[in-house]
Amino acid sequence: MKKINVLETEKFDITHKILKILSDLESRHILFSIINKSKSVQEIAKELKIPLSSAYKKIQSLQENALISDELTFTKNRRRARLYQSRIIDVKISIFKFEPTITLKKNLKNRYE
Repeated sequence: MKKINVLETEKFDITHKILKILSDLESRHILFSIINKSKSVQEIAKELKIPLSSAYKKIQSLQENALISDELTFTKNRRRARLYQSRIIDVKISIFKFEPTITLKKNLKNRYE
């Protein structure tokens, strides 16, 4: 049986996953740009001046880690659109004896929950 070292456990630990996401500048900007108003990936990419492919990749990661929610809706011209909104409004990170703790404050403006 293979022994797993401490660094390998990161991929299974949600705290480390969230820390990794929050350490990424584009992910943070995306997350906090959709606190008050839900937006499509195209709107997010245009607003933040990032490539659309990067925006899709970051949003997928944020969604997989339950930091954003989404809703399928219809535009004025009857096209389907997926809108994303942050599930959190504030993040506090503390580290004590090498162990990080993350406190997430729920976004009460999130209308998809």
